[in-house]
Amino acid sequence: MNDYPLQRILDFVRHVVPFDTLSEDALMSLVAEMEIAYFPTGSEVFAQGSEPPEYLHIIQSGSAKLSLLQDQGEMLVDVRAEGDVLGDTSILQGNKALFSCQAREDLICYLLPAQVFKDLVATNPNFERHFRHSLARNLQAVQASCHEVPSASGGADAASLDAALMGSRVSDLMRPKVLTCLPSTPVRAAARMMTRDRVGAIVVMEYDNTPLGIVTDSDLRARVVAEGADTSRQAADFMSRPLHTISPDTFVFEALVTMSHFGVHHLVVADGGRVVGMVSDQDLQSVTGGSPVTVAREIDKCVSLQELVEHRSKIDRVLEMMLSQGGSAPELLDLVTEYNDRLTRRLIELVQAELLEEGFGGPPVPFVWLAFGSEGRKEQTLSTDQDNGLIYANQPVSRERGVKRWFLHFSERVVDGLELCGFPLCKGNVMASNPAWCQSQDAWQSIFHKWVADPEPKSLRLASIFFDFRGIYVQADFVRTLFEALRQAVEGNRLFLRYMTKNALYNKPPLGFLRQFVVHKDGKHKNKLNLKLSGLTPMVDALRVVALELGLTATNTLDRLDAASDAGIINRQFAADLHEAFSYITLLRISKHLDDRARGELPDNFVDPDQFNSLQRKMLKESFGVISKLQELMEHRYQTRSVA
Repeated sequence: MNDYPLQRILDFVRHVVPFDTLSEDALMSLVAEMEIAYFPTGSEVFAQGSEPPEYLHIIQSGSAKLSLLQDQGEMLVDVRAEGDVLGDTSILQGNKALFSCQAREDLICYLLPAQVFKDLVATNPNFERHFRHSLARNLQAVQASCHEVPSASGGADAASLDAALMGSRVSDLMRPKVLTCLPSTPVRAAARMMTRDRVGAIVVMEYDNTPLGIVTDSDLRARVVAEGADTSRQAADFMSRPLHTISPDTFVFEALVTMSHFGVHHLVVADGGRVVGMVSDQDLQSVTGGSPVTVAREIDKCVSLQELVEHRSKIDRVLEMMLSQGGSAPELLDLVTEYNDRLTRRLIELVQAELLEEGFGGPPVPFVWLAFGSEGRKEQTLSTDQDNGLIYANQPVSRERGVKRWFLHFSERVVDGLELCGFPLCKGNVMASNPAWCQSQDAWQSIFHKWVADPEPKSLRLASIFFDFRGIYVQADFVRTLFEALRQAVEGNRLFLRYMTKNALYNKPPLGFLRQFVVHKDGKHKNKLNLKLSGLTPMVDALRVVALELGLTATNTLDRLDAASDAGIINRQFAADLHEAFSYITLLRISKHLDDRARGELPDNFVDPDQFNSLQRKMLKESFGVISKLQELMEHRYQTRSVA
């Protein structure tokens, strides 16, 4: 293949996933079918509601944005760039385009005929897995329409944050003076220029002012200093490409989404191909009040409980801003977990210091502060109460009482502090301040052994909370030994797994015979359904049973799902749909909590499905349907009809 355009396409496409899995002959055959298209900045690639595209668009350079056009205006859904594709879902499903697609910057695409693409997906397992066209291909699109950028926390602060995100333009925040250098500039000289101007990046430009790439502080650390590179080499050897640009007219909210999507800290602001400024994540801190990293470090520096309490509002503000901008459910839950864990650890350190100062002394023996339930699974959202416990080193009978007394006093202080920081007390009293859940290492193992050996209703309910445990503040290896004790107790005990499965099947996804939502008929939550109890809990409970069977130490639901897929219990396509069902319901739940807070209400998990748009309702039904199939699989695998 010596024809220049075809060779150029071949060289590019052979590195695009999943085309990189094709043989050279198959790839050449595909490339021979392709065409090239150019879309200038601002032009429409395809319109929302249009017929399925005639071609799969593979982005060679530039970027495009997908938007959902609603009565309240345009909602950014996603940003696609080099190596991404456009139109795959619509082509494979044969449906009209759900979103509008527009070139954010000059866009060059390689076009593969739709029928060729469909044939490839139908006959090649790698393509079928990659281009899943059920839940896995729609989640990211739908989540934007769920959020609708709710207010962060109500009041003037929330209003000002929303106004800044959705009302401010990049031109309001950007730095108009951009430091530049030529490709041939020695990287040593480029670094000196950055130091002189006190900036974190320099744009590498050709003589005709065409931007080629960017060298950042991170590039200098990772590619020059860490590698011991020759600093006389030219800057072009170390720059990051492609260069991500944004229009000065773009809202700050879209800049946040773009940085998050590409994982970059700087965006070059370009107007008509001309560089007019730069915006960084530090510039955006003037809007958000801080970055996630900055807030996390500030938690570690708090010197009093009161300071932690006061810091909570700032944590919430950044959290809610990040949640509102979109992203995958695992990443959002990880962010919530990081803040909550840091706050809890710092509170524990402060309480220990207070007790020492007051003459109670330090911890008499090593201990671990345990998290249970959603906290133990790293699945806390903005509405969560306390589920915690404490495990301390085994003691002689003569010392046990005094040691436990110290830890109960300590736990009461920590639990009260967490309540002041915004974590309500557990209604079931599953807290370390309860003597039942402040125990020695041997006592905890005995408790778990008893629940497994004698599975009655109460112990099964407790197991569904306590078997999702992890250490937050760790002074000894008690968590590993407790996991090992649980594994040994459950190993080979098929009857216990059947009882746990029977318990896990109690809560059913709220879908009727004709796939209609089953809602509460009366009471406070009339015409509503519970996203947590009816949506997430069935999946969480089911995968806990699988984790016990496999002897996993993983507590996170999606980690357990991956392990079940690896073990062949759940096939990979079904696991992918379960992953997206969990993520979608989680994002709906987070959005509901944000809305509740914006109205000054206590967040709950009840939603009225009639308040969703048709796309959201469809996705919610699909999610519930997938979870129902998981329950059918569990019922068959563990033969629950054989137990009462």
